[in-house]
Amino acid sequence: MDRELVEELREQDAILRARRVEIWLGSEPTFTDRRSDAAWWLSAAEGGDKRERAQALLLALAPRLDGAVTLQPSPGRQFPGEPAPRFALAARLRRGAPGGCTVLHPLDGPAVPLTPADGEAAPTETLLTVTPDPGVIEVNGAPAPDLETFYRESLAIFSAAEACGLSPVRYRYNGQVSDSGGGGQITLGGPTPATSPFFRHPGLLARLVRYLCNHPALSYAFAGDCVGSASQGPRPDEGARERFEELQVAVDRLEARGAHVTPQELWASLAPLLVDASGNSHRAELNVEKLWNPWLPGRGQLGLAELRALRMAPTAAHLAAVAALFRALAARLQAAPYDEPLADWGAALHDQLALPSRLEADLRGVLEDLESRGVGLGPRLCALLLERPEPLAEVKLGRAVLTVSPAAEFWPLLGDVASQELAPSRLVDSSCARVEVSVALPRGAAPGRIGVAGWEVPLQLVDGGKRHLAAVRYRAWVPRPGLHPGLPAHDPLVLTWEREGERVAVELHGWLPGGGVYAGLPGDDDEARRRRRERVRVVPCGPITLRPPPLGAALTLDLRRLDALGASAKVVTGGSP
Repeated sequence: MDRELVEELREQDAILRARRVEIWLGSEPTFTDRRSDAAWWLSAAEGGDKRERAQALLLALAPRLDGAVTLQPSPGRQFPGEPAPRFALAARLRRGAPGGCTVLHPLDGPAVPLTPADGEAAPTETLLTVTPDPGVIEVNGAPAPDLETFYRESLAIFSAAEACGLSPVRYRYNGQVSDSGGGGQITLGGPTPATSPFFRHPGLLARLVRYLCNHPALSYAFAGDCVGSASQGPRPDEGARERFEELQVAVDRLEARGAHVTPQELWASLAPLLVDASGNSHRAELNVEKLWNPWLPGRGQLGLAELRALRMAPTAAHLAAVAALFRALAARLQAAPYDEPLADWGAALHDQLALPSRLEADLRGVLEDLESRGVGLGPRLCALLLERPEPLAEVKLGRAVLTVSPAAEFWPLLGDVASQELAPSRLVDSSCARVEVSVALPRGAAPGRIGVAGWEVPLQLVDGGKRHLAAVRYRAWVPRPGLHPGLPAHDPLVLTWEREGERVAVELHGWLPGGGVYAGLPGDDDEARRRRRERVRVVPCGPITLRPPPLGAALTLDLRRLDALGASAKVVTGGSP
């Protein structure tokens, strides 16, 4: 238990109670067996030992929860193309009630419809389920009335998963770390549909749409490996242009209608526009399919909005911090107008604003805004939110420091969108990678020249002259199937830096330098870090000749395109007709 974190969560809860703000929180943490390469722990929804592990997780979780818990199997969902419903295990939780854990029916017995116990109303009893999803086991947490409850129950879920050998993260053979693969969505709502904050304050949802659009950090700072239009939570401006233009009309009209907006009108105004590239309302950064949807029986009219551009958090503390951020944001937007027009970022959204340095600056701006509105988060929460991945390399020449960091990349969906719509997983070309290149130095000092594959990387001055920034996009490996047949991998990616007569090369290897294979998956975080570090080499280098970047080059230099430009230049100078 993180005592400092608990105190900050209690303080945040007290602030919202004093303002009479009631926003309940839900989550769907997902866990995998990071030591297994079996299909059901990589991409398949069911199979192998998955049901047994799910049952073990629920049995380990029940005694860790505060209250009376009743366990039973429940009806599972059947997805298109799947021969039978998936399994589902459930726990009915009465928080604070005596009685401990009771297994009402054997967990491997027939499914039992979930209804409140005799004499109890659904606000006093909450539901938690454990279900399978591709590559993971998903825990649909019971909705929590406050942050402290949310954190304590999240801690119980993470602890139970660890006891069963399940992990919120996955290690790759080369030491790269990703989340479990199932995402870590957060849901905002009320104790009942009628008391949803989105219905009590009809302007809240339109303001939230505006705020998310205008702050890319909320879309990318906590996202998983797959971002952009092919992800599980694309932004509205990553889809069809016409839909984004219509969204501006919709939020303007909702804001103008004010308190007259009905739940049906609110849902009908936004549901057709908050969708992915195929028109799927489930896969959207802000998912409103359970807001007031008459076409989703049993669970469509719950007054809920789900935030989906979130990776699975590595710890319960990180999950609580993200929940605190979005709950505070909802409280801020409920209390005060936010009528800024939807920002039309264009190409800058992916080229510049998704780089880690820009995301950090934007996130700090969001935290400052919350503080100025009286709903600021404490230092422990802010530190958790502002954590960044470990840099790939840091090199010092004189008084300047070069930092190379991993950056978000946007992988396209392969093939026809509609043809993959009913599949349990979709195919993207994930071979493209990007790194941020940053040079920090005293104001007025020269950053030197950075090169890659014989091209100069165009640095841009940022932070009032204290830092120069750029990014490099490259092909990390050759996919089959994939885009751009014949394009080789840029492995290793070699960055050169020349400054004040000193020169150094930074080699970023995708695998073991010099070849070879790894002896299994990393056993723990220390082993994963060691493998990442051994793939980076910093060595002295000789004189460097660099070609200038193409005119009008963006902040991100795409090495894949420069390969083609270099080949074209050779043809012309060779005298070809």
